[in-house]
Amino acid sequence: MAFDPSSLGLQVELSQITSTLNSLWNTPEQRTRACLLNLVVYCQGTQQLASNTELISKFVRNHACRAILLGDAPSATTQKTSAWVQAHCHINKAGAHEICSEQITLLAEGLSQAAVANVLMANLDYDLPLNLWWQGELPKNTDSPLWQRVDRLIIDSLDWNNPQEALRRLSSIRSHFSSRMALADLNWTRTLNLRQAAALSFDDPSLLAEVGSIHHLNIHHAPESKLTALLLASWFASQLSWVVSHTNPSEPRFRAPSGAEIQCKLVQTASGGISAMSLHSEHSSFSLQRESGSSLLLSTIKSPAGTTHRNFPAGHNDVISLLTEEMMPGTRHRVYLKALGTLEALLF
Repeated sequence: MAFDPSSLGLQVELSQITSTLNSLWNTPEQRTRACLLNLVVYCQGTQQLASNTELISKFVRNHACRAILLGDAPSATTQKTSAWVQAHCHINKAGAHEICSEQITLLAEGLSQAAVANVLMANLDYDLPLNLWWQGELPKNTDSPLWQRVDRLIIDSLDWNNPQEALRRLSSIRSHFSSRMALADLNWTRTLNLRQAAALSFDDPSLLAEVGSIHHLNIHHAPESKLTALLLASWFASQLSWVVSHTNPSEPRFRAPSGAEIQCKLVQTASGGISAMSLHSEHSSFSLQRESGSSLLLSTIKSPAGTTHRNFPAGHNDVISLLTEEMMPGTRHRVYLKALGTLEALLF
């Protein structure tokens, strides 16, 4: 399919990016430029430039920023960089004037990773934090000067074709730059409502008393969501101090501090994402289930005292909702890093 840049705004020379952006605000219209952060969206080639531009236009409604969309085509036969600029504006709540964020789109063809990093960094707003959303596979070369500048690296492990190799590359990046860089995984964020519902369900004394005798964990997942299911299983394991005892990715096993074995079964279903999970102990069971199209998670606890049901919000797993959650104040990533350590033990 031929590349169509019509959604990317006004094409400009690299040297004219700043002056052209400034001219966007020197208009008779009542426009206000708003910018609280840098958001860089990295993607391979040109196919995702239009769809990412649409995502950026939605994102900036609640997160004013300088957005830089970078399409990287390293295998191109000629070396060149093309640039486009545009403003995404919306009427403020008072309805008086427009609040605008700016987008720079860069298409790097035939450039080395170092050259791409230089072009990108030349267009950052250096007074503001840098959030880098790296789409797809992480790069083989993890010593780019770009990583030294990143405040938050956003990934989506759902997109990884080779999780083992991706984790090696991520580990290499973190080993050099983890003191500065926060890590956010949209695939981890997809499990947020499940994790919250599970944690709140353990407020039930009859379920809490059974933690030490859990012997089965079952997770039902869509074909493309196996890594999401493994992340959820890794969270349970890391929070309950289980260690990996068997590394079969479809039926891993864990060992509890008591020495008891916990069998984990990942069940592939036609439903999207994670549709259900359950824990089974000697005397009780706990399950979470989301029916197709439902906005609720149904929690069911069965114990000698009886059966109780409770509903929890299932949340939204569209990309904008996931990004918005990651941009909330505060950090939840220490828990993620614990789960990531368990995931690495499962996969290696």
